[in-house]
Amino acid sequence: MSAIAGVIEFSQQEKPLRENIAHILGKLQHRGRQDEGYVFFQGENALRFSGSDTNPKIREALSLPPLENAPDDAWLVLGHRLGAIQGISEPKAHQPFSSLDGKIWAVLDGEILNASQLTKELRLKGIETATDSHVELVLTGYQVWGESLLSRIEGSFSFLIYDQIEKKVFAARDPFGIKPFYYCHEEGVFAFGSELKSLFGLPFVSKKMSKSAVFDYLLLGESETHIQSIFRGLSELMPGSAMTLLLPKGNSKIWHYFSMATDSKIDRYSRNKVSTLSHRLHKSLVSNVGEHLSPGLPTAYLLNTEKESMVFPYLLKESIREMRPQERPDPSEIFSCIWQEGTLQDKDKNYLANIGKDLGVELFSSTCTYRDFSSNLLKVCHQQDVPFTNLDVFHQYRMLEEASSKGIKVLIEPSGGSQLFASNHRHFLQYLDDNLSSKNYSIFFDNLMGFKGPVSEKTRMLFYLSKKLLFKTSSDDIKESLLRNNQEEFSYLKDNFKDRYFKNLDNKIKSMPESLNQLIANELGGSLVKEKLRTSDRNAQAFGIEIRHPFVSSRTMADPVIKASSVYKIREGQPSNLLLKAMRGVFPELITNSPANVNFRSKAEQGWLRDASEELKTFITPDLDDFIDSKHIRNDWDKLFMSDDDKRTDFLWRVINLGIWRHVYFS
Repeated sequence: MSAIAGVIEFSQQEKPLRENIAHILGKLQHRGRQDEGYVFFQGENALRFSGSDTNPKIREALSLPPLENAPDDAWLVLGHRLGAIQGISEPKAHQPFSSLDGKIWAVLDGEILNASQLTKELRLKGIETATDSHVELVLTGYQVWGESLLSRIEGSFSFLIYDQIEKKVFAARDPFGIKPFYYCHEEGVFAFGSELKSLFGLPFVSKKMSKSAVFDYLLLGESETHIQSIFRGLSELMPGSAMTLLLPKGNSKIWHYFSMATDSKIDRYSRNKVSTLSHRLHKSLVSNVGEHLSPGLPTAYLLNTEKESMVFPYLLKESIREMRPQERPDPSEIFSCIWQEGTLQDKDKNYLANIGKDLGVELFSSTCTYRDFSSNLLKVCHQQDVPFTNLDVFHQYRMLEEASSKGIKVLIEPSGGSQLFASNHRHFLQYLDDNLSSKNYSIFFDNLMGFKGPVSEKTRMLFYLSKKLLFKTSSDDIKESLLRNNQEEFSYLKDNFKDRYFKNLDNKIKSMPESLNQLIANELGGSLVKEKLRTSDRNAQAFGIEIRHPFVSSRTMADPVIKASSVYKIREGQPSNLLLKAMRGVFPELITNSPANVNFRSKAEQGWLRDASEELKTFITPDLDDFIDSKHIRNDWDKLFMSDDDKRTDFLWRVINLGIWRHVYFS
């Protein structure tokens, strides 16, 4: 948990660099106040400065003058803030960090999970690092391997390196987008920061909205799907991407260093193959537990009804059991568990309570109420940078607030696990469709009949698959007509807006996954998981908690699972088959015999909206008429609020959130 920032001027700007960098890092104080540092470049000369949050011992040890003394004629500046979890930096590891000769500089937000392995590789080359800091490891790795460093590092990170020797800037972001990186690249200037709000308000940043991004958000329910952000002129370095800027002109190149290649073919099931896959997965999961533990920091695991959320607590319990009795700690001394009570039914609460007893740990819950929602409405919407697609963000905020009150410093979340292990209802339906389309009727019926659910649910699945088949075999004109006539949301959009950007929906249809593995890759690499990671990051900053996402922080674990044939992921009506085989002997029967994950929606959220309807109505103003028909929505206000339809509720929330977001950032 920290912040990185910087500005490069290719031509003289309106304000000096120190004012622009002060603006960016000033908006990022919530990401770290344990230390603060700056380096300015006056020609080739590097000049270091301190900020108001620079640790006094570091300021004294490095003789750092205050930021106000930075020169007016500097052309490049890098800045950094250190978060509480990383602790107080020592002078040698203070960021921005430089090579011994002062020719290469780096700023890093995040952590490198395979740091010990990389350190060993460097030692074999006769290279010793002066500190244990991960920023030094990244910089040294770049010196040794260049940009191919990206094929070696694992973890959650975003960083930028300025290389005076090669006269270039090199930046990268982790494969799944756990750590953020936003930038503005206009003629004459390049600026970057850890959050969008830090760049908004700079003199060279447009204060306009991207209509295409708004369309994707309102109608497709997706945010941050492209490089272009919802702020026109502000961009995002996408997950698994890297960028170089060639100096002095600033010509840029962006490329993907990680992509999720999948195999859509449904293999013949092989017991030997699934045994090999599950054994490798088990080893990777065990390794991940060790990499995500932080001795001395109170740690909690977020539990929900999904099987993947149980993986790390049970693997940790297993490792404790294998220790010698005299060295064996009590599980409750190492970690706690927390669940979001407001989203669970009574049977699910009882299920998780039994899990807590079996683990032998303290298990506490958080409940998000209407008061929590209404009192934090504007604050959470501002923290999140961009509008979010559903109200789960408030449950998450409240859960982190509860964790903070218990002294938790690190929270392990199972983000991406449901997608990686194909464990929910959506994945099961896609797999049925795959087998039906490829005429694998025996596998289709084995899975349909093996599904643990009532006959009525199987009937609904068949009805859904029939509708999907009809849609897939229709002409493009009929598909467009079906969408326009069956999506109520269209009636609330302005005609010129929906007509101009309908191609976004058309492109979405054409890119619909045709197999389970494609669906998994789309979810892991698309907005679904990415939004979850973003909302976790922003909410965590409010409470000084470091959130870790082990299922999307290691390519060596994720890549073979993503590529594995879908026949090993779902078996005889059981989603998450590969995970269950990997956890055989570790999971109790309570988990292995539990039904498949179901995306349960809390009706409490609809109650929140109804109770706040008059307050929320004030945000639906003519200022939104570039996108929606505000008068039409206000006229139908009560009708929209009285619906129990989840789809309508989600759309209504997106319209409201857009209005709130516009009020927060543009008023």
